[in-house]
Amino acid sequence: RWYYVNQYEVEGKLVTSFDVGEALLTCTRNGQILLWKDDEIADKLKVGSEDLECCEKVSDVLIATAGKEQELKLWDLETQKSVWQAKNVPRDELDLRVPVWARSLSEVGESGGNVFCVGTQYHQLRLYDRRTKRRPVQELNWGELPITCMTSRGDNVFFGNGKGDLTRVDIRALTRDVVKYKGAVGGLRGVAVHQTEPYLASVGLDRHLRVHDINTREMVHKFYLKHKLNCVVFTSERVREKEEEEEEDVWEILEGVKRRKIEDNEG
Repeated sequence: RWYYVNQYEVEGKLVTSFDVGEALLTCTRNGQILLWKDDEIADKLKVGSEDLECCEKVSDVLIATAGKEQELKLWDLETQKSVWQAKNVPRDELDLRVPVWARSLSEVGESGGNVFCVGTQYHQLRLYDRRTKRRPVQELNWGELPITCMTSRGDNVFFGNGKGDLTRVDIRALTRDVVKYKGAVGGLRGVAVHQTEPYLASVGLDRHLRVHDINTREMVHKFYLKHKLNCVVFTSERVREKEEEEEEDVWEILEGVKRRKIEDNEG
């Protein structure tokens, strides 16, 4: 597969892209990181082999990656070296190695790149704190399907799975403080939380964008976007309420009527 940065065609299946300082970072499934400046490749970095599933920005010089048989790793973009790597959980009750398959990850809170949450193919939610140890400090089994997308704000982690379950948990009480948001009917692929307002957006295979109120759990917006969706982000603009949109529509209609009257009088 190929993806495009401006007019450039680059080989590989794109996992994600985001800005790091003045550069644009792109990451592909084969673990190839490219840093773009002025529409040209400024630097390259290899962060894994095939089946890299996740790449998350921690800071302008630090990123986190994980994937199939690839534990959570932190990479320094300046030295191009791994600065920390998670360790697999102990063998199971049959003394068999537990397979590694991360599907989603997010840095949690303002931890300075120390606390991370990982969602797995095997419907596990794992919390890591690299200040304490390399193995998970907490773990939660959730549902029966892969945890396919994740984001966080403060101590809250928001995640979705392949059935359309959208859930919020508090990392201080993973098993006790669980909140569900209803509405999705297909597998979720992207979730985003507004950094200042209480809104949670989600997209997926049912081709809808939904926005929920985090506190009331009410779905405040729903849009059909025609295509299967993989990612969603919030802009810096404030989310408008339905009443504001309706009021703006009324004023637009009145302005249109006013313009037509002026044109008729001038004619």
